[in-house]
Amino acid sequence: MSIAPVQPVADLYADHHHWLHVWLRKKLGCSEHAADLAHDTFLRLLDRDEPVELREPRAFLTTIAKGLI
Repeated sequence: MSIAPVQPVADLYADHHHWLHVWLRKKLGCSEHAADLAHDTFLRLLDRDEPVELREPRAFLTTIAKGLI
């Protein structure tokens, strides 16, 4: 079983921010709240002491976002 290489938060943001915002907007029904929660989701990643090794980045991001909701 191989683990995905560490992906910098900037790359995760570039690759998945739009998708996460759309997902949150559908869930919340409000673009402004979705933008705030997407932002807070990535802040949580930046606050981590250890690098993130992700096999399923979107699943990981939705888990964080659900915790914030």
